[in-house]
Amino acid sequence: QNNLTLLLAWSEEEAARYLEAVKYLENSDASFIQPREFTNHPDQVAHALGAVRSVNKTDAAQLLGQFGSFRNLARASVEELSVCPGVGPKKVKRLREVFHRPFSTEVAKRRKEREKEEKEKEDAKKGEGKKKDTNDDGSEVNDETKPVHEI
Repeated sequence: QNNLTLLLAWSEEEAARYLEAVKYLENSDASFIQPREFTNHPDQVAHALGAVRSVNKTDAAQLLGQFGSFRNLARASVEELSVCPGVGPKKVKRLREVFHRPFSTEVAKRRKEREKEEKEKEDAKKGEGKKKDTNDDGSEVNDETKPVHEI
């Protein structure tokens, strides 16, 4: 039986940090690495901003202190973000990109269209086996056009 763990990292340094952490936590209790619930606002903001590459907890605390709320931070201009200590041009660019990139409604729209086409194809395949009723003029018979026969 093979035990294999795959680590994905942006750089060799990051990979080295992961390996050090794995070795350090090798015999630790699993509760130490389980996800935490963030119950207060600063922790929630720090967690959300931590998803932006290179933004750490210190940066998140600094940004929240500077702007007061996540909403103000998201609405901040490049110039306003740039004056925050510890936040350089790369972080500013990444933050602006995250806050102002539109949600991918086009991708969702294309996915829905693709699903609709697939469903239509499935329905067409199901319908191929059935012979459809037609009127004398060749149009498809439905409940409104179906002749009623009285007995």
